Amino acid sequence: MSKYHRVFKLNLARLAQEESSGVLGSKFEVRPNLIRYWSQVYRINGFDSFVHKQLPYSFEFKIHVLETMSVNNWSLAYTSAYFDLSSPGILFQWQKLYARGGITRLIPKNKGRPRVTNHSSTSKPSAEMSEKELREELDYLRAENAVLKKLEALAQARKKKAKTKR
Repeated sequence: MSKYHRVFKLNLARLAQEESSGVLGSKFEVRPNLIRYWSQVYRINGFDSFVHKQLPYSFEFKIHVLETMSVNNWSLAYTSAYFDLSSPGILFQWQKLYARGGITRLIPKNKGRPRVTNHSSTSKPSAEMSEKELREELDYLRAENAVLKKLEALAQARKKKAKTKR
């Protein structure tokens, strides 16, 4: 999610066509270089600016942007404005990744923790299990049972303590 709404960016970009970014920056408490970037994006893309339809950016899109920048010899700021990226910093990161590890570094990675599978619900019938698997399951179930017993004992101790306080 962007810090500034699309309408706010569009309005400031329009105002920046007539007023200086320094004055607008102090008036709206936005960095002047950000206003200059928004103004450039607006000059290139018009009213369709700041939409970011292609989020998250695909591998193919990243390659296309880097190739276009290199072929046309464009700057980071102009290329990111032309492709309506949220900031030139994204393009700089892509360039850095490409320089360090080649094309494969631009492939998007899944973020967050991997999902945990529940082992107890996917157990196979005991007739198909080996002796070692049966022993491991027995140990797991015994530990689970002990935890549940302790939990029940704690709950009862709390109830008893609450009754004696009354």
